[in-house]
Amino acid sequence: MVRTLRSIEEEARVRQVYGPGVDACLADRETMDALEAHTVADLMRWSAEGVRRVLVVGLEDRGRVALAFARINLFVTVVDPDEALVNEVRAAAEEAKCAQRMNFYASDYMHREFMVSGFDLAVFFAALSRYNEPMVVLRKAERELRAGGKLFARIRVRPAIRVPRVPAAAAPHVGRVSAWLGKVSNRVPGLSRYLALPGADRFLAELGEVLKVERVERSHLFAGAVARLAQSLKPAGIDIGGAVPVASRADEAILGSGPLRSLSTHMVVYAVKELGLGKTFSL
Repeated sequence: MVRTLRSIEEEARVRQVYGPGVDACLADRETMDALEAHTVADLMRWSAEGVRRVLVVGLEDRGRVALAFARINLFVTVVDPDEALVNEVRAAAEEAKCAQRMNFYASDYMHREFMVSGFDLAVFFAALSRYNEPMVVLRKAERELRAGGKLFARIRVRPAIRVPRVPAAAAPHVGRVSAWLGKVSNRVPGLSRYLALPGADRFLAELGEVLKVERVERSHLFAGAVARLAQSLKPAGIDIGGAVPVASRADEAILGSGPLRSLSTHMVVYAVKELGLGKTFSL
């Protein structure tokens, strides 16, 4: 596959702007089960057919997903920039007698080139939200998937809230309010990060131009925040871990109705790389 100058320039812009803080709570097994047990089960069922070589980017879950693939005799390539974490998961793989089917790279995924069409499945369980341009990351993954290969992506998004159309006469006032909000967001911890998250609708539209989206799941409203709070309180000896499954069940009840699902904070996407026959592209 010929690389275009545009793709090379795009990938040069991509960097990890956030550490593992948002999803570090997934390292706790009980928290992981409360938040994502059903998602992991769905991922394993979806990837059961036609998959032999798996790329797993990120080890925020302490390698739980990667090890699950290796235990069912798939060949797994793992990429994470944290060398200590990579060594920890490698040791777990050796203990589970599946290390011979795993390759580990202590590296930023965007700094590591893999063979074109070298994988049957690419999994981004938590690492995608770290990058400033997640869609460029997925375009790189698409290049490294074979035709017919699968991609799983779990990403934190801004809720898909429809903004009412503003009359032309009010446009100057809206501009001033937007400028004021921009200044405020730079001073409020976490707000600028939230505003920088990809919008749910736009993310899906852009992904649909690269891959065929088979299924989309929306999840979480308060449970993620409760999980992060529980983790932050642990060093002080305060255990509120039991609140995480309660919050998760409450989220499912609230988001169960169609209109409210657009308020969810996370999106899970199952997509497939098509053959692309007959398509045109520009250099």
